[in-house]
Amino acid sequence: MKSTLRVLALVALALSLLWVVAFARELGAKEARQKIAAAVGLDKPNAVHIKTISTGMSGEAIVEAQFQAAFRFTQDKQGEWSAVEVRTGDRRWESIDLILTAIRKEKVLRTTADLRTVVTALEAFRRERGFYVAADTGAALIDNLAPRFLASIIRLDAWAREFQYRGTAESYSLASAGPDGLPDTPDDIVFKNGQMVGGMPQ
Repeated sequence: MKSTLRVLALVALALSLLWVVAFARELGAKEARQKIAAAVGLDKPNAVHIKTISTGMSGEAIVEAQFQAAFRFTQDKQGEWSAVEVRTGDRRWESIDLILTAIRKEKVLRTTADLRTVVTALEAFRRERGFYVAADTGAALIDNLAPRFLASIIRLDAWAREFQYRGTAESYSLASAGPDGLPDTPDDIVFKNGQMVGGMPQ
C-alpha cells in the first residue's frame, strides 16, 4: 500500500512539473525583437539585434539588444556640443532633458516606496520587541529585519547606493541621498520615526 501511494505521489509530482514546464514559455529572439521594436517605435523588428537573453525563474528576462537611434545636437556660444533630442524609428524627436527628468522622478518614487516598506518593517520590529534597531548602517538594519519583518532584501536605492541608517532603541533616521548622491542636501529622501520628513516627490 505504501509503495502504491509513493508511486502515485511521484506520478502527481511529475505531472505537476510537466504542467509548469509547459506553461513556463521561454522568451525567444523573434518575440524579443518584436516587443523591443514596438516599445521604441521601430517599424521593422529586424532593425533590433538581440545579443543575449537571460531568463530567470520568476517570469523575468534580461535582453541585451542593439538598435539605431538618431540624436540631435546643438552648439552653445562657447562652441560646446550637447545632445538635446533623440529619435528612434519613425517617432518624433524627444527631449533628452524630459526623458532624464522622467527617469529621475521614477527613481525617486521607487526609492520612496522601498523606504516606506523598510519603515513598515522597522515599526513592526518595534511593536514586537519594544525598541528600534540600534545600528549605524543600512546593511545592519536590513540584517535585523529580514526575513521576519521584511520579506525581501532591500539594501540599495534606485541609484544603487546603500540606504543611510542611524538608529537607537528610541529613535531612528532612514534615508536615501537622492539623485545627487550627497547626504544632507535638499533632494534627500528621509524618514524619521515612521514619518517622511524630506524628499517628497515633486
